[in-house]
Amino acid sequence: MNWDDLRIVAAVGKTESFSRAARVLGIDETTVSRRLARLESTFGMPLFEAANGKRNPTAACRAILRQLDDIAHAVDDIERLLHEHDHALRKLRLTTIAVIAEHFMAPGLPHLLDELPELALSIDTSDHNADMSRWEADFAIRLGRPSQGAFLMRRIGEMRLCMVTGRLGGAAPVLAAYPPILHETPEMRHLARTHDLGGARVETANHNVLRAVMESGRASGILPACLAETLDPAAPVEIRPLPEGREVWLLTQPHLRNDGLARQIADWCASLFAE
Repeated sequence: MNWDDLRIVAAVGKTESFSRAARVLGIDETTVSRRLARLESTFGMPLFEAANGKRNPTAACRAILRQLDDIAHAVDDIERLLHEHDHALRKLRLTTIAVIAEHFMAPGLPHLLDELPELALSIDTSDHNADMSRWEADFAIRLGRPSQGAFLMRRIGEMRLCMVTGRLGGAAPVLAAYPPILHETPEMRHLARTHDLGGARVETANHNVLRAVMESGRASGILPACLAETLDPAAPVEIRPLPEGREVWLLTQPHLRNDGLARQIADWCASLFAE
């Protein structure tokens, strides 16, 4: 048994097809079939069953597919490390939203890097959510617990929220809200109890834009408390903390479960929300 053979098992498990697995791996379908037959002979049991045009993993195969996925990720990590010019540094990738990166993470990053001189941390705050299942990030800090995924999941705290009401907008200040795709978030559900979200005249998921609009005193909406606290004290607004915040969850790739550096990063992320 060798890794090349196990890679074929993992590829067929993902694609449910000998031909598609062959294309992914850059080999021919005959090789896929021959190597699987050799493994099945070695183990004395079938790994896949043909049904409805698919190659479905047997119970025995399903039992090892997650471990094979972890091994594949570890191999990818080793290959990336060997291609780095500075082998003293180990680059890990974290994805989150901008407000968490800017207001929770950035102030403490210099201290973290002083403590971990071997660490290089790549932080992604793009609108495109990095896909953990496709190995686009090692860690993710998310608002809310994911409903699915084979990640290590850890609730690390809560992001408090504040209702900000402008005082210069007369009886009906401009409403600033998230786009409709985010209307099911706790903050938008709270805002919908007193406002018609369909009447929002500013729609954005960019918290810095929301903050600037509300600081004018002519708009109302909801901000994370860490941003509401930075509003100009002289700004003509009323700030009211909300009883309901957003749960903050840390996701970690499963193959990093026993990785010492990964544990230090995870504990540091949790400490940012300890209050």
